[in-house]
Amino acid sequence: MKIFISADIEGCAGVTSWKETILGEIEHFKAAEQMTLEVKVVCETLLENGVEEIVVKDAHDTGKNIFYDMLPKGVKIIREWLGSPYSMVQGLDKTFDAAIFIGYHSAASMTGNPLSHTMHTMVNKMILNDMICSEYLLHTYASACFGVPVIMISGDKMICDWAESFNKGIITAPMKEGFGEGVISLNRADALDLLKEKTIQAIGNMDGCHVELPDSFDVSISYNTHMSALRASYYPGVKRIDSYKVSYTTDNLEDMLITRMFII
Repeated sequence: MKIFISADIEGCAGVTSWKETILGEIEHFKAAEQMTLEVKVVCETLLENGVEEIVVKDAHDTGKNIFYDMLPKGVKIIREWLGSPYSMVQGLDKTFDAAIFIGYHSAASMTGNPLSHTMHTMVNKMILNDMICSEYLLHTYASACFGVPVIMISGDKMICDWAESFNKGIITAPMKEGFGEGVISLNRADALDLLKEKTIQAIGNMDGCHVELPDSFDVSISYNTHMSALRASYYPGVKRIDSYKVSYTTDNLEDMLITRMFII
């Protein structure tokens, strides 16, 4: 069995402020350590339960957050960025049996995390086929184009609840709940125990998590500044709706992801 892990940081236990997410900031070390330990326990649990191959994508910002020397022997890691529109799941292909998302967070405009955003803080809200679009939704569709189901997500409670409503079969591991600028979080030991428990559940439930791709992708993006909307409107196929909002439509997933890559 071969598993792909996509790991972000804003949904990890305890992570609360933007400074904790930025490589080079003093606060980043503890957040990166927590991210590493969450990925590590999932990898260890997978290996203990018959998984033979694991590839981890460090999918936060610089792609250089996970302390890779702490990962179990045999686990491969993708650091930095490969230039692919598949972004947080770049490196995924049809040879994988399933994907797991660790440390994911609520979408831009959602209140479940003080660090809620979708791909970049320039975005105020992204809508995909009438749904608020999170990084979870984008990359679940990106995984689905390879026939790979996302069997588990960890992160803030709101994105876990949203994922459960979107895919009834997914296993969720909520690490914290956001309120305003703060969070109520599990402590480290309890967070790691929950991840181990949920990982065991997830690998026993892989057949119930497949997602069908929609026939078309209708996207609208509202930016925080009118300059961002103006700039995006020059990309082929993108229309400016108002001072802050653009939209585009395509029936091809990769085209949707490529456009997103260039305008966010």
